[in-house]
Amino acid sequence: MTDQVTGIMCYPGSKIYIFCPGGFATGGPEALHQLAHYLNTLGFKAFMYYYQSPDTRGLVHDNYKNYDVPYVSELENNREHVLILPETHLLPIFNRKYGKIRKMIWWLSVTNYHIILDDMIRRAKRKKLYGLRSMLGLINLPTFSRLKQKDVVHIGHSHYSMVHLRQNGVEPAGQISDYMNATFFELVDASVQKEDILVYNPKKNDEFLEGIIAETPGIIWKPLTGMTPAEVAHWMNRAKLYIDFGYHPGKERMPREACIMRCCMIIGKTGSAAYAEDMPIPDKYRFEKSDEQIPAIIERINDCLENYDKLIEDFDPYRRVLYHEEEQFIRDIGKIFVKAPA
Repeated sequence: MTDQVTGIMCYPGSKIYIFCPGGFATGGPEALHQLAHYLNTLGFKAFMYYYQSPDTRGLVHDNYKNYDVPYVSELENNREHVLILPETHLLPIFNRKYGKIRKMIWWLSVTNYHIILDDMIRRAKRKKLYGLRSMLGLINLPTFSRLKQKDVVHIGHSHYSMVHLRQNGVEPAGQISDYMNATFFELVDASVQKEDILVYNPKKNDEFLEGIIAETPGIIWKPLTGMTPAEVAHWMNRAKLYIDFGYHPGKERMPREACIMRCCMIIGKTGSAAYAEDMPIPDKYRFEKSDEQIPAIIERINDCLENYDKLIEDFDPYRRVLYHEEEQFIRDIGKIFVKAPA
């Protein structure tokens, strides 16, 4: 199916508010700041609205001050304005305080939405008269059935999220992905000699990868944990191969970093990693996460290490996409956010 794009009209007085967890630095908050930055660059009026979360430390995280996005502490409930919500913070859709403002959801992570929703449902069921209140429509949970009752615009982030929305009966207005921060490209060092080193993120993997590591005692495995971005880049510059059998709730940053650093890649088939639209690498580097596949995975590992100079060319198309993500990001914003004639 061809992705349809339906623009949201922005008037001369329109303000675009972007909900974001305050003082918190991960891929999602950075994407939200990137969106605000380029909306302002393109002549719109975008503001961050920081909400409190368990990880809140202040408001504007140091990592995002360079985006130079203004922020507000109150929202004007006006039909000309637009409120953009990440999929993890959807209760404002039901708040009368924001009843007039037009609303958009940017689906940065499919998995995080379901984690948050499941937790909300569990907590709601523990309250008195849950069944009656639910039947009377007095409990506001952002299930797809409830979201479809609201006048909300849905924007995908990954192709995986676009598929997920359609499977739940929602036609997205379009897709806007984020882009890799320019500072990471500056850490690429093509003069570094590649070594027989495999890098991986232990926080995203589990005992399946540990089993592969146990069966390859002659190979150097380097876990990328507790490191600064410069330290991660140091090891990626040296490594020939990046392996990731974790779940990909959206377009993950570490696989993109590894590709930029000229690592070959072996990945699983869960979440966005299953889609060539999100990760355009040859299928021979994708494996099901099953014990039966371990011999073939180890064979592919050895192939990548022994024939790195030849096989790294298989990842050139993905690398080219990553080097042009920011340009695509700007084009996609222009398709969805439309300026009303003066």
